[in-house]
Amino acid sequence: MTSFVRDSKTENFPKLRKILLPGIASLLGTMIVLFPSNPGNMSLPSRDSGVFFYVGWRMLKGDVPYRDVWDHKPPLIYFVDALGLALSPNSLWGVWFLQFIFIFLTLFLIFRSLENILGFAAAVSGTIMLTSGLLTVIDRGNVTEGYALLFQAFCFWLFIKSWKQDFPVRDSFWIGLCGGLAFNFKQTTIGILLTYGLVLLVVRFWHRKLPLGDLLSLLAGWLLPTLLLAAYLASQNALSDFWKQAFLYNIAYIGKHEGVRRLIPVFIKGFFLLRNGWVLYFAVAGWLAGLGYAWFTRKDLLTPAHSLILIALVNLPLEVILITVAGRSIIHYYLTILPVMAILAGALTYTVPFLLGRIPGLESRHIQKWIPGILLALVSIGQISQVQYYPQYIRDTSRNGSASVIDYVAKNTQADDKVLIIGAESAINFLTRRESPTRYVYQYPLALTGSRPMFEEYFNQILENKPVLIIDTRGRKRLDEQLYVPLQKRSQIVRDGVRYLAENYEQVAQFRDWFIYRLAEK
Repeated sequence: MTSFVRDSKTENFPKLRKILLPGIASLLGTMIVLFPSNPGNMSLPSRDSGVFFYVGWRMLKGDVPYRDVWDHKPPLIYFVDALGLALSPNSLWGVWFLQFIFIFLTLFLIFRSLENILGFAAAVSGTIMLTSGLLTVIDRGNVTEGYALLFQAFCFWLFIKSWKQDFPVRDSFWIGLCGGLAFNFKQTTIGILLTYGLVLLVVRFWHRKLPLGDLLSLLAGWLLPTLLLAAYLASQNALSDFWKQAFLYNIAYIGKHEGVRRLIPVFIKGFFLLRNGWVLYFAVAGWLAGLGYAWFTRKDLLTPAHSLILIALVNLPLEVILITVAGRSIIHYYLTILPVMAILAGALTYTVPFLLGRIPGLESRHIQKWIPGILLALVSIGQISQVQYYPQYIRDTSRNGSASVIDYVAKNTQADDKVLIIGAESAINFLTRRESPTRYVYQYPLALTGSRPMFEEYFNQILENKPVLIIDTRGRKRLDEQLYVPLQKRSQIVRDGVRYLAENYEQVAQFRDWFIYRLAEK
């Protein structure tokens, strides 16, 4: 009986290890990434995050994204924030907890994907690199790309599983579904989905099979989340607004750069951030080593044993293109490339020993045995600067430059008063729980498009809802100074609106270069 119990425990230990070690590594990585932005330390979300919090809060009040609040992101981020705020209505903890789950599972899946194909050293190395990259570009958290990472990681994991089973049609559906969920957080997260489609086509044609059923299954999975969300928005009379904001506006947004000359500095500035922790260096080295590995194994490259390396080789260039196409170096855009960079960095512990074994004099098993450990040590050394900067990062994240403004608004308005922010500081509306008088809670879309109907809608809503306070973040000493001058020349409604604001609002406070105006009592 004792022997049987001992044997059962011995048999179960490998299964436990497959969960326990990745779980511990993922938990530690998640804590490192998200501790600085925990609500006990961080009280002011980033600009983008502030918009998402605001929309989530308004959804709990019965508003509908796009119809009642203008924003150009796909809709899933608003549902996540609404859920988080429902869990903790008076704090940011609910949303932070959901982020914790998403990041933890992302790290866990990347660890398991690497360990299954390339070994334990690759898994540890890749997880360290993914943690380091997240710490560099997550930008106070609660951004669309951060949530999409989970579904990108699921795609990698399913990709490997599917390849081992000769790409069953049902797996194409599930990969398409994960890609569709990622897409509905951020459209540029479809790199892994495109990679799967390309590899699937090559494998099917290599074996002289038609991929029609696979592609239809992939398309069905990808479309399902979008169709469900579109059905909900159509039921709320918001489908047209969704199309215009999340798609047509983004096309215009992408087009507002200066071509290749503009893309080059964006590319350099953004990706050079990932030199922190040596993430960029190891990923590039991993890609080059992967090319060498692919060359030596070209005769059987399409077998499952080489799947993860081939996937990463194809995926990296696609992710680079998708990130740079926007023409802007906003740091959280670079979250989408981190899973493949982590995989390539981890793959070095597998490809370098293989390549060294092809060099005369270095083919010794004793030499190759130590290479993964040496590379893992180098990965750890690369994190020294991250460790040194971490306390400063926590302090920087804790700073709230808008605290005095938030306090002023909370003390000088009632819960049902409306507050207009001229600028993009939607977090103030959210943190004070003061509704904007217009669905254009920030005015980037007005400035970018220069649309007369949008400007006129903006002013009509302001005049109808009459905000108690206006916070002008432009740094102008008068409310009507240089306010939408080009549109004033084109629209009587805009001219009348600017004149109304100048005549009916008086300056009552100043915080740095922000000026606060109050509706005059008459």
